[in-house]
Amino acid sequence: MTGFSSLANAIRQEQVQGTLESVLMTPISVPTVIVASSTWDFVQATFFSSLYLLFGWLFFDVHYRGSFLLALMFLVLTTIVLSCLGILSASFAMVFKRGDPFGVFLGTGSALFSGVFFPTQLINQYAGSRVASISRVLPPTYGLDGIRRVLIEGQTLAQVQQPLITLLVFLIVLLPFSLWVFGRAVRKAKREGSLIQY
Repeated sequence: MTGFSSLANAIRQEQVQGTLESVLMTPISVPTVIVASSTWDFVQATFFSSLYLLFGWLFFDVHYRGSFLLALMFLVLTTIVLSCLGILSASFAMVFKRGDPFGVFLGTGSALFSGVFFPTQLINQYAGSRVASISRVLPPTYGLDGIRRVLIEGQTLAQVQQPLITLLVFLIVLLPFSLWVFGRAVRKAKREGSLIQY
C-alpha cells in the first residue's frame, strides 16, 4: 500500500500546503520528484516489514525456508509495479485537485482479492471463478504468491518463474505508461497555471 498511495498523498499534501508549484518549478526531472516525494514512506515501510519478519521468527516460531534474496526480488518488483499505479493516482490528483476515486477501489480490491488477508485459492473455492478472476488482474496477487512460495514453501527460482514473469510484464507496461501520464499531468498543470490551486 505504501507504493500505491505514498506519491498521491505527497502530491496532495504539497497542493494543500501551497508548495507544489515551487517544487515543480525547480530544475529536477519528473522521476526525481517521484522518488524524492515518497522515499521516507518506503524507508518506514521497509523498517516495519523487517520487524514483522523478525518478530514472527523470534516470538511465533515462524520458519523461513527459501531464499531471502529471491523473496526480496519479488518484494521490490511488486513495490515498483504498485508504485506505477500510485504514479497514475498522483497524476489524477495533480490534474483534478482531489483524491483519486479509482485508487480507493483499486487499493481495497487489492487488499481483498490479491491474497493479503487470505489465500486466493479460498476465493475460488468459496466465491466462484468469476470473483477469483479479479485476483488474476491485480499485480499484488503475483508478488504475494511468489513471496509465500519462496519463504514458506522454499521454492526456487525455477519454480516461481510464472509469477515473476507476470510481474515483469506488469512492470514493462506500467512503468513507461505511468511516467508518461505523470509528465503530461505536470505539463498540463503548469500550462494552466493550476499548480497553486487545490
